[in-house]
Amino acid sequence: MQKIKIILASSSPRRKEMVKWMGIPFEILPADIDERLHENEKPITHVKRLACEKAQKIALSGNTNAVILAADTIVIKDEDILGKPKDNRRAVEMLQALRGRVHQVATAVCIIAPAYPPFQDICISPVKMRAYTDDEIRAYVDSGDPMDKAGAYAIQSGSFNPVSQFSGCFASVMGFPFCHIERNLRKIDGYNCLPVAEICQQNLHYVCPIFSRVLDGEDIG
Repeated sequence: MQKIKIILASSSPRRKEMVKWMGIPFEILPADIDERLHENEKPITHVKRLACEKAQKIALSGNTNAVILAADTIVIKDEDILGKPKDNRRAVEMLQALRGRVHQVATAVCIIAPAYPPFQDICISPVKMRAYTDDEIRAYVDSGDPMDKAGAYAIQSGSFNPVSQFSGCFASVMGFPFCHIERNLRKIDGYNCLPVAEICQQNLHYVCPIFSRVLDGEDIG
């Protein structure tokens, strides 16, 4: 029986679905923050800062009796951040730029629990895209799926199937690195360890080759 409750500082439908898989009582309180890039701010610094600011905003609003979980995900191509496309044309441009190439997806996590300093973690995953055609791009963009996603794609899209090679944390590319979150939650009194690798792999239908190394504390994505 878990003794903790989680506040998810996110409005992401995917994160909401994935935190449900944990079977822990939770509520959603989205954190509205300024997500603009600071001058000369590096992508990894940026994503870590946003995750922390989201968690801190919820904590400062008086929610001090629960475990606050915040995350932020970015797509990095050649040291540039690809955010969510503002329109269909930008979505097409992003997908064309990523086509057939390797980029990085970074998801930063910040957890704030009563009587603990904030726990921060990050998962950085290399992602190889397949050589999809312009017609496939247009059909995918017309579906509307890319519009709320960093980099204009969802790795789990069964119709577009954007990724050709991947052997990292599938959940992190979706915005919720289960094992990175789990290894930090285990530091909190009252938290009962979950079979998080089993939960994740069953729901994502993905055989993860790195979960044991992540749970052991290795910085790998």
